[in-house]
Amino acid sequence: MGRVTKDNPASITAPECGVAGFHIDCDSGLITHCDAAAATLTGATTADLQGQPWSSVICCQPPAPLALELAIAARVTGSLSPFILQRRDGKELVVAGMFVAPAHSTSAVVLLWQLLDEDGLSFPGSLSTSDTLAVLGVDQLRYDQHWGYAQTVQLMREIRLGLLEIVRTDDMVALPAVAGIIIVLRGIDMHGALDITRALLSHLHRQSATDQAGARICVGLAKMVAAGSPLATLLAANDALLRAQNNRGEQSICASAIDDRNFLAGRVLSSHGVFSGDVAGALSGLEPRGEMPAVYPDSNPADQQSPAATIEKGIQGYVGDNMEGAVDQAIFLSRLDIPVAIIGPAGTGKMYVANIIHEEAGSAPQMLVVIDCREFRSRTAANTRIAQEFSRGEGKTLVFKSPHLMSAEAQLKLARQVSSRTLADVSPAQYLPRIKFVALFPDTLEKLIRQGSLTTQLASAFAGYPIHIPPIRDRKQAVLRWAHKILDQEGMQRARDMKGFTPDAEQAMLLYDWPGNISEMRQCIVDALEKTQKDWLTPVDLGLFKGITADGAAQSAETKPFLLALENNVEADAAYVPSALETLDLALGEAVHNLLTADSVKALGTWTDDELVLAALDRYRGDLPRAADFLHTKSRNISRWLPNIQDRDEERSASSLWQQPRRLLREWVRESPQPVHSPLQQLQDILLAHVVKQCGSLSVANRARIMGVSMPTYLKRLRDSDYYG
Repeated sequence: MGRVTKDNPASITAPECGVAGFHIDCDSGLITHCDAAAATLTGATTADLQGQPWSSVICCQPPAPLALELAIAARVTGSLSPFILQRRDGKELVVAGMFVAPAHSTSAVVLLWQLLDEDGLSFPGSLSTSDTLAVLGVDQLRYDQHWGYAQTVQLMREIRLGLLEIVRTDDMVALPAVAGIIIVLRGIDMHGALDITRALLSHLHRQSATDQAGARICVGLAKMVAAGSPLATLLAANDALLRAQNNRGEQSICASAIDDRNFLAGRVLSSHGVFSGDVAGALSGLEPRGEMPAVYPDSNPADQQSPAATIEKGIQGYVGDNMEGAVDQAIFLSRLDIPVAIIGPAGTGKMYVANIIHEEAGSAPQMLVVIDCREFRSRTAANTRIAQEFSRGEGKTLVFKSPHLMSAEAQLKLARQVSSRTLADVSPAQYLPRIKFVALFPDTLEKLIRQGSLTTQLASAFAGYPIHIPPIRDRKQAVLRWAHKILDQEGMQRARDMKGFTPDAEQAMLLYDWPGNISEMRQCIVDALEKTQKDWLTPVDLGLFKGITADGAAQSAETKPFLLALENNVEADAAYVPSALETLDLALGEAVHNLLTADSVKALGTWTDDELVLAALDRYRGDLPRAADFLHTKSRNISRWLPNIQDRDEERSASSLWQQPRRLLREWVRESPQPVHSPLQQLQDILLAHVVKQCGSLSVANRARIMGVSMPTYLKRLRDSDYYG
């Protein structure tokens, strides 16, 4: 190209490669000349473009107009990052360019070339507003005699394989576009996408390939919105990637180095992010991870190694976890003829300790009888069942599970019989048979008394030598052994030879508090196995991301000494502790608030019903009639609901705002007595109250969508509630 002057507009004619050239007068902002490629790019004729303001011709979305405006005002020469240009016919293109401002001239040249159009951006299945696009880019590569383009291609292949190891089944990973990779995260909000991509980067950093040539990996994220196109979302994610790459320099002052030129050479491959390469070609390999081959066609499957260390198989018993002395105490008390209270949060292993007491006393396994006090609907039902077990209890161990959930009258009657060792309602007085008594309580006896659920008489009957089992958060040394045992057991039940957990997954499990203890851990691993067919689990499968950093640095779990943990628990006993339902109520309110904050609409009412059904089935180990009885519905209704519930499982699991309500709902169902009224209706009423209080700015249609019902049904429920009018 010759020197550009005001009198020589023909000198800006674009090359044959399809670069569009615009000649702009910097003072007036008018286009004084353009070539045929410019007309083709904008969908107009050259005659239509000449004499027009450049801003009306290069119709682009912010911040591209600002970049051009600044360049024109400053008369500086520089490159233009990818931006969206809208043609006269409404079609959107992603273009990049160069602004050339010759010295001592009021004329300048804008050169633009097309990178991608909306027809070239094809995804298997349409993108929805629940999806998030991620663009991963590699930069800071130092090119020298040992590292070139071929090595970068191999590195990007290895990175893509690493991504396929950890993304969820429905997520999609494109082929590399030079030094960038497009990832589609299905059904996830921005908070959840940040968790997942942090786990992706940590996973990749643990692979030796990313240490080569100083490679740095960054990710840009953009959420699909109702008013935005997939092309605009991809560009927004790419902009976020470029910002991450530009703002994460490790040094603010650098001395010259011999490899500076080699380092800067690598910028050629990453200056425009994923748009530096053939995006349309990369998207041709975009398929859901579950449908992708795990390796490239020219790769050897035998060379692929599991990123997880092999777990210990066949762990027997209580994984060597002495539960901070609870097992030793149980062995000692098994020799004494006294009632024993075993106290600990749900899922800590109270039933296991009860079994130790029974076995150490020398009794046969079939002589242990569990009386689940959650299942008594009335005082009469409780008294009848207890009387039956007492009459045939010679030599048995009776384990009362959650006796504080019985009516006060039933608790008093049981306390009198245990304390006096005589049968009630029998004349003349008759001693009880030789029975060992064990009661399982989810919290300290003092706290249950303060809550009004446990009578002082029943507490006194079992309070002689209570066994306290600490929560698993205070037994960190047992977390991974429990996880290995559960994964091995659940894998065998599914005929799958599970290898283990990735290092990030183990770190996340160690740092997580496990409020639901071992029961929650088992449910977490079972849910993960349902999501993936891999023979090892990642933090993305488990939905646990605590302590995972993008650079792959490990954090150690904070282990509190048992006495310190016990001291803290004693101090906490004096404070008010809300019930499981009160905590669930608060979590549902927070979920509604988070929906409003994210400007999103999710069918929380439907999700609540789904989780209630699944929790009831879990409580009764798949027994449909008993689960239906708990839910105040019919077995055939549950059978009819289950297919749709399972279809929605991925969406519920992927929502970060739903994880806390989900866990608390299952805990509430697990620990609740038989409900007098329908729990389905009870939780719908709680959720409706939050929707009415918080969602006044939403349309009635959107409020109905949050409740998971039609508008007429929502309005009817509203009229029938206390919130109408």
